This record gives sequence, structure tokens and C-alpha cells, in this order.
Amino acid sequence: MKKKDRLPPFTPTGNNLIDSDIYKKLTNASRVAYLLLCRQKKHFNQTEVCFPYSHAQEYMNRNTWSRAIKELIACEMIEKKQEGGLFRRVNIYTIHGISIKGIGIATVKTTSK
Repeated sequence: MKKKDRLPPFTPTGNNLIDSDIYKKLTNASRVAYLLLCRQKKHFNQTEVCFPYSHAQEYMNRNTWSRAIKELIACEMIEKKQEGGLFRRVNIYTIHGISIKGIGIATVKTTSK
């Protein structure tokens, strides 16, 4: 296959994900955050990605990103862990997709101060 015959890079999203009740209940910011995380995968079977907030800044602000990630964690589509030293911590996200338990989406409540 020649280089000119290749498709441009894309992020596949399965129809079963789009049709799921959990995905339908997500906010638009959470959907964008999920697609941004999936975009970082280099091959289909990869589940862990490293994604700093600085890459998401052109799509949403810090508070929106934080709420979107919390919502994705609450519905068990992703897990988040931090690795690194004292000053340079890196977020590692494990992408699960649709929750295996099939439970409804949990809402993230914010309190105004």
C-alpha cells in the first residue's frame, strides 16, 4: 500500500457506544473529552493513554475538563491515575468504554462557593 493510498488519521467510534444509554446521557464536554482520550491511542488494543490538560486547552477550559473527566470516571468509562515525582505528575487514563455493569450514569454535582 502506497502512502498516497492511505486514509488520513481518524478516531473510530463504534455504533454500540453511540447507541448506548450511558453515552446518550453524557454531557457534550464529556463526549469531547472521551474522543480526545481515544484519539491518543496508537493502536486498537491500547487501553492506557497519557494526556496532559495542555493538549485539551484549545477545546475547553480547565473547569470543564475536570467536570468531564469526573463524569467519565463516575460512569466507569475511564480510570485515572497519576504517576511521577513531586512536581511533574502525569495523568494516565485507562479507557474502558461502556461500563460492564450497565448501570446508569452517575451525575457529578458541583457546589458553588
